[in-house]
Formats: sequence, C-alpha cells, structure tokens
Amino acid sequence: MLVYLLERLRKFLKSVGKKEEKISDLITLIKYKNQSNFSKIIDENYDPINQINDNFKLATVIGFFYDEHKLATLFQVCESLKKITNENEIYILTNTKTSTHQEKIKKGLNEKVKIIPINEIVHNRLLPWYHINVMKELYNNKETTHFLYLEDDILINKSNFTYWLNSRKILKKFNLIPGFVRTEINQKNNELYAVDFTKENNILRLPKIKISKNYEFVSHKFPYQGMYLYDRELMKEHLQGPSSNPDCGHGAFDTNFIDPRMINLDLMAKANIGLAYINTPDGFFNRMVTLYNNEKKEIDVNCQIKHLSNKYTNLDSHHGNIKLKDAIKQ
Repeated sequence: MLVYLLERLRKFLKSVGKKEEKISDLITLIKYKNQSNFSKIIDENYDPINQINDNFKLATVIGFFYDEHKLATLFQVCESLKKITNENEIYILTNTKTSTHQEKIKKGLNEKVKIIPINEIVHNRLLPWYHINVMKELYNNKETTHFLYLEDDILINKSNFTYWLNSRKILKKFNLIPGFVRTEINQKNNELYAVDFTKENNILRLPKIKISKNYEFVSHKFPYQGMYLYDRELMKEHLQGPSSNPDCGHGAFDTNFIDPRMINLDLMAKANIGLAYINTPDGFFNRMVTLYNNEKKEIDVNCQIKHLSNKYTNLDSHHGNIKLKDAIKQ
C-alpha cells in the first residue's frame, strides 16, 4: 500500500516538477527492504580474485579518436589487456583514414591487434557506436566467451577481469552485473578519486547484497564506467535489445524505454552504458553493483579501474571531486 501511494505521489510531483527523484529513490529502497534474501550470507568463501579454471576467450574493441599525444596511453591499455589471457582478440576502431597515422598505431602494438578504420564516418561523435557491428560479428564466433568494449584511456587488468568472472557467477541469479569504478589520481594530494561519483554515499542507505563477512555488493546511482564487460548471455541481451540503439532512453525510439538517466547521457557515453538501465531488478537503482570491502571500509580494489587521462580530478569539473574512500562509506 505504501509503495502504491508513493508511486501516485511521484507521478503527481513529476507533473509539477518537484522532488520526483527523491521519491523514486525512496520507492527503490522500500522495495529493496521488502526482500529479505539480500541480508543473508551467500558465499562465505567468496574471493574476488580466486583463480578461474574455466576456459575463456576474450574479444576486446577499443574506440580511438586519433590523437598522437594519446598513443602512449592506448599502448598501455593494450599491454594490460594482453596480460589477462593469451586468448584475447583486440580490435582498435579509429576515425583516421591516413595510412601514416595507422602505421603509428600499429608500431606500438602487438601484431595480433587489428585496426579497423571507419572511412565514411558520419560524425566523429558517432565513432563509438560503430563497435556494435564489430561486436555482432565477434558474437557469431561461438568460441568467444566474453566481450569487452572500452574507451582508449581505460586500463583493465587481470585482477579486474577475475573479479568480474567470480562475481558474475553469484550475481547472475539476481539479474545484476558486476560493476567497476573509474579512478583518477589527484596531482595535488596524490589521492584516488572516484571519477563518476558526484556525491558521497552512506552504505547504510544503499541497496546491497551481503556475500560474506568481508564483502557485499552495493547498488548506487553512478554506474557509468567508460566500458562494459559481458559474457555471451549478457552480450546477446545487449545486441538484441534496446540498449544497442543510440536512441534508447528517448521516446522517439520506444516509449516503453523512456529514461531520463539515459536522456542526460551524451551520445558517446551511451555507447558504453549498455545494460545498466535495462531490466533493473526491483529494489536496485540499476543493473550494476559495486564490490565493497567491509574490512577496509571502502570500494574494493579489484573493481577499481584506472582512467589514465586523469582529466577530471585535476581540472575544474563536475566529476572527479569525490575521494574514493568517501564515495561509499560507513
């Protein structure tokens, strides 16, 4: 009854443009609290970097707007990817048609890395969306088990990947996806900042799933991570669903998927937000959940990914102002 009344109130407040988001958040938390299974320990032996014995083959696509000053960062990203597994195909999607530029890209990469120039790009801001066609072709290879799309300055390491594999096994039954948090180093105080958090969060006020004494997965409202990582099941859902359409979130695409959170994302950001806001379970803000380390009282190191450009926390920006240790705290 309370949820029903709040839903009615939310719609009324939306019509007059007042505090709809706060009411919506309250509804989410009430739905979460009405479910008792999330407070029970699921796997006391859970270890985010427990060695995975399963065979897997990773296909990675990187969107790269050609900039000679960013080549060193791109090479660093690819070098880290190669250390995840020998079964890793890497594709560089780029907007440059100049053969000299392409040679400079190849020079710093392993010969197995493939460059895909988009010669007739409508606009540079559409470049990230060309990766969908590449992923469709890669998905047709049934030997490929995992798919990674990332911006050219996002560094993913083996521990990140192992954390995702171990966590996906647990979260799959909840229809949730292991998330990452982009971090940057502030040059003034040498501290880590959570790039995409625009306010501090108290863990007691967030939906969460208790995994063990030391770990729980937390649902928060800042799921953007500049990349996505999916297994075959999630990739199928993405490619065959609304999230692979640039208009997803807008009424012009499908009124069933109007979502102000996606409307407010720019065109390039929407290319990697993926399934974050699609088929979200009741009681959670979105599909992505972040691993929280109760012993250290902060976001676990294994779900932290480096944003190598460090361009937000060291500039006057709306992003990169929240220290990692304060992003989710007790």
